[in-house]
Amino acid sequence: MALKTGSLLLIIVGAYLFKRAGMVKDRDYKIMQVFVFNVTLPAAVIHSFALNKHDMSMLWIVLLGFLGALIPLFVIYLATRRESTEHRTFEMLNATTFNIGNFTLPVVTTFMGPAAGVPVVMFDMGNAVMCSAGSLVATKALLHLDDDGTERPSLRHRLHMMARNFYTSAAFDTYVVMVILLVAGISIPQGVVTVIEPLANANAFCSMAMVGMMMDIPELADDRREMLKVLAWRFGIAIIGSLAAWYLLPVAPFARKIAVICMFAPIAIFATKFTDMTLGKARLAGFSLTVSAVISLIGMALLSAFLPA
Repeated sequence: MALKTGSLLLIIVGAYLFKRAGMVKDRDYKIMQVFVFNVTLPAAVIHSFALNKHDMSMLWIVLLGFLGALIPLFVIYLATRRESTEHRTFEMLNATTFNIGNFTLPVVTTFMGPAAGVPVVMFDMGNAVMCSAGSLVATKALLHLDDDGTERPSLRHRLHMMARNFYTSAAFDTYVVMVILLVAGISIPQGVVTVIEPLANANAFCSMAMVGMMMDIPELADDRREMLKVLAWRFGIAIIGSLAAWYLLPVAPFARKIAVICMFAPIAIFATKFTDMTLGKARLAGFSLTVSAVISLIGMALLSAFLPA
């Protein structure tokens, strides 16, 4: 457990050190983004879905993943109405969705075995609606943002951007197909699993390396305050969401335990991409993700060891 979590952190730190040494350019993370969001992440979703049996009763966990990302976004929107648009955008994008496919799935299955992957994937089906496109769509609509972060209240423009952000997200499209296959009872052919397995296995490394390439320790006090506010929001969301999962979900205790652990997932990698698109603050988002990942690793390890199932 310790070696696996340490290796993930080592990838992040190593990529950051490569950048500091000049071996990786500041904007090279955009190349990694293309592969992560369009190749390795969809492959990991398909691979995990294909190798695990899915109990239809676990659709309750799908609902938890969706509401756990959706409700906090509106809470933060209302609670930060006196803050600047820039601060609200950063908090709404980085404090709401969960890093499941790129982080929680490999960590939890390492801690608790392959069977733990089933509820993790189900949680991510709900989370993916917000994570891969929904949080960006909702934040832009609520704050009237254009692609460059400037205000534009045109309803026609917002509807066009909403549609585009959904249908151009490869991960979101992949989850839609997986849900359709689940409901229809169709299995993924073994040949497809064999072909995508190397890509799926590369997902954790590529994702963590991308985070390290994006990361820079914030120099401005205002940026550090924003990061701390995001972390505080995430901790509060995790506590409330985990209590709801433990006491309200009508699923087996083992699945409830996994759902609780998922609520403590770090900032979603998609949030770093969306923050870069709207604010140009990829480095701050990447550093915030790294800090949240360290906290999440500790929390997940403790929950795995001591929470009954």
